[in-house]
Amino acid sequence: MALVHNMFIRGINAIYAQAMDIDARKAKSFAFFCNALMEMIHHHHTLEEELVFPFYESRMGANAMGHNVEQHHDFLPGLEDFEAYVKDVLNGKAVYSGDLTIKKLDSFADIMVKHLREEIPTLKSSRIRATCTEADLKSLNESIGKRILEGVSISTMLPLGIILHDKSSEPKYRPIPKAIIWFGQYVLWHIHSDAWAFGPSDAFGKPKPGFGAKA
Repeated sequence: MALVHNMFIRGINAIYAQAMDIDARKAKSFAFFCNALMEMIHHHHTLEEELVFPFYESRMGANAMGHNVEQHHDFLPGLEDFEAYVKDVLNGKAVYSGDLTIKKLDSFADIMVKHLREEIPTLKSSRIRATCTEADLKSLNESIGKRILEGVSISTMLPLGIILHDKSSEPKYRPIPKAIIWFGQYVLWHIHSDAWAFGPSDAFGKPKPGFGAKA
């Protein structure tokens, strides 16, 4: 979970690092990157609330994940507002503004990052293994995998995941098979390479200086 949360933080940092330097020529590509990141974060938290947290609470007790859900609701309005804005830029309904991008990001980013850091101890392995069997966890992971395939565009989310990853801190793209990663790097990445150029890492997970790669 920490690996995924760090990917989100790197993505937010990348937006902050570049927002004021985006001109009209790059606006839609940057908006695509921002929108894809918001959709990934949104999907992640929906998956937690609808599948992961209920599963853990069935083992740990009612409301064991309640504080995590409360924190989701604290930053969700700002995230949705930012998501709507970048969609409008992407669809030509709004003119891109670096100042407005920063302002909207400021409305939720600090709260969200605080949540991402505080959620990790509630999901630490010792707590989970004390209440869940190996069969439980295998079943949960299978359900998560199925929901991910049903709920996201792999052609977008796989390249995005690759450019949010930092191989210097985590060499492997767990638990994705090497063949799938290869397909993402050499095929899918090129479909929206103009947008993925704004990622904090390149197509091979190597952090790019000045692109907010530090989580």
